[in-house]
Amino acid sequence: MTSPTKVIDAHPETVRFPLMELPIVGFLLAMMAGSMNAWTLTNSSTFSTVQSGNVVSMGYWLVDGNWAKFAFPAISVLAFGLGSAVCGVLMTSYLRRGRNFTNAVLTSMTVLLIVLGILALTIVGTNPHDTANVLDFGKDHDMSAQWIAVAISFVAGAQGNAFHKNHGMLYGNVAVTFVVQMAFNFLVQSFFSKKGINGEPNLKWSGIFFLTLLGFAGGGAIGFSLDKYGTNGASVFLPAAIALALLVVSLTRRQQNVDPSQGGTFA
Repeated sequence: MTSPTKVIDAHPETVRFPLMELPIVGFLLAMMAGSMNAWTLTNSSTFSTVQSGNVVSMGYWLVDGNWAKFAFPAISVLAFGLGSAVCGVLMTSYLRRGRNFTNAVLTSMTVLLIVLGILALTIVGTNPHDTANVLDFGKDHDMSAQWIAVAISFVAGAQGNAFHKNHGMLYGNVAVTFVVQMAFNFLVQSFFSKKGINGEPNLKWSGIFFLTLLGFAGGGAIGFSLDKYGTNGASVFLPAAIALALLVVSLTRRQQNVDPSQGGTFA
């Protein structure tokens, strides 16, 4: 029996990737992240899923000695990490009982995002906060948008930890710097060799990663449009709807493994 950690070494004709490793799912997960960022960027001037910017901001405000502005990115990073940690506990609990964790994670994400969408719609409403002072945590403006953004970071941390494989390879659907790197890496490799990992075309691998980038950018664009031309907070309901749709599909595959395979590679 082939170890799940060795699935990447198998011939493509023998590989049957689980639901959450399908490229189209990677695209949808990235769309979720892009839409979540659309709301937090507009209403709290921060990215909920891409924590590299928050970490850099922490360093800047630390040197500047501005503790109020240091607090917000620091809390966002902490929330993202806690989301990942809580999800890790949930995943381990289910795996130890021999059960798939995907349905539990998607259910939790759907519920949390719906609640956050309702809060964004009713509390923040159609009047986003003045972003001039929005990084000054707890001063000169209502903190509602900031706390919602922090909660969205928590959800993003869970998503990134639970679903981190695409077609057998490690990737990011909440932070896509690595995805950009791999998309262009496989693109240039296709100039030297048509065949890549698993004997599959390098252009195919490049396309898988570019598809993820398209989902991330598309989710951001759709999210911004929903909030701008519809109602502020609609961009939070979009990822909730996607998570719910993935949950429905996952529930129909009762006899199949839907969880991403263990281990990973980016060879």
